[in-house]
Amino acid sequence: MFGAALSRPGVWAFWWPRFLRVARWFSALETTRRGALAESLGEVPGRLVIAGRAGPFELVCKADRIDRRRDGRLVVIDYKTGVLPRGGDVDLGFAPQLPLEAAIAEAGGLAGVGAARVAELAYWRLAGGEVAGEIKPLGEDVDAVRTQIDAAIAGLYTLIAKFDDPAMPYRSSPRPEHAPRFTRYAQLARLKEWSVAAERE
Repeated sequence: MFGAALSRPGVWAFWWPRFLRVARWFSALETTRRGALAESLGEVPGRLVIAGRAGPFELVCKADRIDRRRDGRLVVIDYKTGVLPRGGDVDLGFAPQLPLEAAIAEAGGLAGVGAARVAELAYWRLAGGEVAGEIKPLGEDVDAVRTQIDAAIAGLYTLIAKFDDPAMPYRSSPRPEHAPRFTRYAQLARLKEWSVAAERE
């Protein structure tokens, strides 16, 4: 799969050793996990349509991985190669990806999966460094997972209701400290121009 990329010195010297460490960690982990799973699916598209005052709101996703345990419950996994979201950001609603994917799963919105209860949410960090990989579950138990899913979907309903109000402003960066590194609306809002002007003043 790496093919000609391995002829590049940077890939061979830096990325290839990291990949090998991740691969060893991953294969050892899968050896112990697979016996408890009925199936494991990757890159699973999903959608959930929510009725709103201004019309239907469609929430879409592509889940990195969905595992179905032998007891029928689901595990929603998100692979990360960089920094993991902080637990507080998830609890405060700034990193709702996994809980919202779980809500879609429980509503039967994931393609080829079928509605089922979610028992676990987890980030799998693939680093390849001194620590090759690690699993960071969201929530200590099923009750904590349930709380996160319920809070995320309730927060989404609240946002839909707010933005269905014509008086609600659509700010391009309502919380700059939590803004993504890239947003398609930054250019429209002329954020760089305004930030430079503010610095000069």
